[in-house]
Amino acid sequence: MSEKVVTLPDIPGAGEELEDYIAALFQASGHFVEKQIVESDPADLLELDIVTTDYTGEEAVRRLTEVKGGKWGYTDLFKVVGWMQYLKIQQGAFFHTRWDDRETAPGRMKPLGLDVVCFDDFETAPEHFEEMGFGAFVEPKLIGLWRHSYCVERRLVKLINERAKKGEEGAKAAKTYHRQINNGTFFARAPEESLAMLYEAYGEHPRLTLGYAQEIDGGTFDPQTPPAISTSYQAMFRGKYPELQACAYFEHRARLSILKAAVDYGLAHPEGPPEFGMSEDGKSFSFQGLTYHALPATFHSGMSWLREQPNFRLYATFWQQLLWAWGGFYLDDREEKEFDWMSKISGIPVEEIPTALEAFDRFFPISDGWFVTAGPTDVRMVRMVPWVFQGLGAHLRRGQYESDFSKLDPSSRFTRSDLAKRINCTVDFLL
Repeated sequence: MSEKVVTLPDIPGAGEELEDYIAALFQASGHFVEKQIVESDPADLLELDIVTTDYTGEEAVRRLTEVKGGKWGYTDLFKVVGWMQYLKIQQGAFFHTRWDDRETAPGRMKPLGLDVVCFDDFETAPEHFEEMGFGAFVEPKLIGLWRHSYCVERRLVKLINERAKKGEEGAKAAKTYHRQINNGTFFARAPEESLAMLYEAYGEHPRLTLGYAQEIDGGTFDPQTPPAISTSYQAMFRGKYPELQACAYFEHRARLSILKAAVDYGLAHPEGPPEFGMSEDGKSFSFQGLTYHALPATFHSGMSWLREQPNFRLYATFWQQLLWAWGGFYLDDREEKEFDWMSKISGIPVEEIPTALEAFDRFFPISDGWFVTAGPTDVRMVRMVPWVFQGLGAHLRRGQYESDFSKLDPSSRFTRSDLAKRINCTVDFLL
């Protein structure tokens, strides 16, 4: 295993580092997190730092969060309040690192739904976060892991943007796809509208990663390409070609976004989708629910399954944790311990964890299912999860079990080396 170490500063700098730190606090306390959402009008630009959703209560609670590492004033605070009204989000938070003689701001803004929070001491920031009632940390060490996960995400997006500037068709399509997933569907007026846009984008890029791989191999980019052999595509599954790993990340982001929209739809329509047809008086035709009924049959069957699960409201958050922090895998020979741990972090009862792991198979059915065991190993993983994220999950297990895997006694002798290779891939990518 590599002896190289990737560290993050205990005191995050202004800008992206501070934003990642605040987002990690929400993520590690069980929220679903969306970051850096941009709406272009195109004359005006709306940029949202962080939007979180807490699914643990009877009703999902959304919060808009702005982060400032430098000077700020009441203009910044009222801007956030305006965004909250525009987006119909009732709760907001404004995090900063110095008061600038505005200690009265919390009292003035609280009636407007905006919490003003100062983190001038990062040693006590997690405790302050909990005291403010934003959330509680079951595993505080996940804060640092999520900060690393955001670093991976940023670098993948940056890499795709750089390759797109060079004219690579696969990168240009990936850049557009990421914007559609991250930005375009967020501002939909209802979950079913978001779903319609997501499925349209999803259908336009069924094999984005493979199509880009064929371009790298010397061929032509085609996101609709039929299954084919590609040397670069196969190498991606050994931790190579980070640009292809970025595409695989975008593809899973799309699936996760659909799952979240499905959860939101299920909460908005607990009795099922509205019917469309003739009105009660028989004189007019109602198109209510038409958008929903036009969605793919796989979504309808997925929704029917989802509604039957007692804790389905937690499934999108669970899968976000699974993919980008836990590495998209669990150790087959330690299934009981792994599921206990997943239950503790997610809030889903342990007996329901196997059902929650079926979500991708239910909404995006594929031959042989989404979970695979690649060769003689105990790593049971979701297909296509990039190695740079699997390395984060491997690092998490290293802390969960033994610091260097030396006392890990897997049923397969290749498990230790598999985990070590994934960690090395992530470290090399971040250095």
